[in-house]
Order: sequence, then structure tokens, then C-alpha cells
Amino acid sequence: MAVVGDGYPGIQISRQNFADVQDAIRRLVDKLPEEGFTPSLVDSYWAKGAAIIICQDKETRDWLAARVPTQVAWEGSRLKMVSLDALTSRVMTWFPGPVEDLEHYFQWLCRLNQGLDTKHWRVYKHREQPNGVSLVFSIDMTFAAALEGIGWRPLRGEGQAIFSLLGVKPEGKK
Repeated sequence: MAVVGDGYPGIQISRQNFADVQDAIRRLVDKLPEEGFTPSLVDSYWAKGAAIIICQDKETRDWLAARVPTQVAWEGSRLKMVSLDALTSRVMTWFPGPVEDLEHYFQWLCRLNQGLDTKHWRVYKHREQPNGVSLVFSIDMTFAAALEGIGWRPLRGEGQAIFSLLGVKPEGKK
């Protein structure tokens, strides 16, 4: 699970705020009675502008998810718990040329579009077609916000790439 700011990805948890989140969770644990439920918090770390909390079991996850929104880790903070899947998005696009050229396309995207960092993009599927390759890959939500800011059409060298966010239905559709 991940603890994020209410406006994530626009509002991210800094390293200092991560320590504040850890302190807030410690205070929650300290308030528990001696007898009864004991949460099994395995680990925590800071990544992707979020506090990642590893819970050993569902009971701990549910307990923490119910309490995180009530905590004020630092002045003005509004926190919530989300699944780790909420920190990444799956995106689909098409590039001309063979799959071997993907590294070059990713480098161009990074160099030509401020705010995109393709180093952490993970390709899930690629399908070669006679005139190019279609890709499905995951990106950090921060980069999804950057793509949204340029209309999901980043420059790719000789034109614009067209990206589509997978799993999002148009407004009014069910």
C-alpha cells in the first residue's frame, strides 16, 4: 500500500514528509491497547512521491487504511491510502520502425519533452507490425501528469507520438 497526499500526483510526499508519515504511523501504533490487535507492518520506504508501507496481512492493511486519513502528519497534510497500482499507469502507443529502435525513441521522448523520464518505463507488451511497433508499458503517475499536460502527444523526433492511457473510460461511459 502507499500513503499519498490527497492531490497525488500533483502533491507529492517529500523525504522529510515521509519521516513525518512514519512518525504518524508510530503514534497510531503507540495508541493501541496492550491487549488485542497488533498490526504487522513489515517495512516502509519512500518512492514515487509516496510513503510505501508493506503490511504483512489484510487486517493490518485495513486497520492502517482506516486510520491514515485521520492523521495530520505535518501541518496542512491530507493523506490517503492507495494500492501500489495507483502509482503507475499503463499506456499504449505506436512507433514507426522495428522494436530495436525503441531505446532511441525513448531517448528522444526524454530529450524533446521536458518532464518525461523514460528510464523507469517498463514495457509489458510489444507487437511488431509491418510499419512499426505498438507498445504497452507502465509509467509513473508523475509522468502521466506530464503527458496529460501535453495532450498525450509528446514530440518523438520526426513528429508526435500518440499515447493512450489504458483502463480509463471516457466521461459518461460505463
